[in-house]
Amino acid sequence: MERALQEQGESRKSLGREKFLERVWQWKEEKGGYITNQMRRLGASADWSRERFTLEDDMSDAVKEAFIRMHDKGLIYRGDYMVNWSPNLQTAVSDLEVDYVEEEGKLYFFKYILASDGVGDSGSGNGDTPGELFIPIATTRPETILGDTAVCVHPDDPRYQQFIGRRVKVPMMDRTVPGR
Repeated sequence: MERALQEQGESRKSLGREKFLERVWQWKEEKGGYITNQMRRLGASADWSRERFTLEDDMSDAVKEAFIRMHDKGLIYRGDYMVNWSPNLQTAVSDLEVDYVEEEGKLYFFKYILASDGVGDSGSGNGDTPGELFIPIATTRPETILGDTAVCVHPDDPRYQQFIGRRVKVPMMDRTVPGR
């Protein structure tokens, strides 16, 4: 449906919810039987009298009820997690719908130097100035450095203990961020 709208120079947002749902139902009436007919021709054995469409009221109600029951059991909860996001559809996308592609890339290395409040620590001598402490950072997206808000280290890694709770300088920027 999204692709068909895009070909017509429209989108679900430009249509609004009600008009979009009307178009979905219209599409279902025109094309909905194609898949069922294909399955029948392939010899699928099913009780075709029980065929359902996702947007039918009782199906939507069943989905809501299942969601509420799972939430009440603690199986669904809100949290901060990485999700696949489609910028075109403006929605989260299932892992099953993601095509992973390997690309040749470059890895860039930067030094996040301990801010001046750390001068005087016994340095490792591997910064730009003798005795200067730094955290080496590698990234494939150097343009994101400008938006860095913190540098995180593993709390049990002895190499970076001196950075926890201290501030580090963002490369190419006149500002510092916390080392956590």
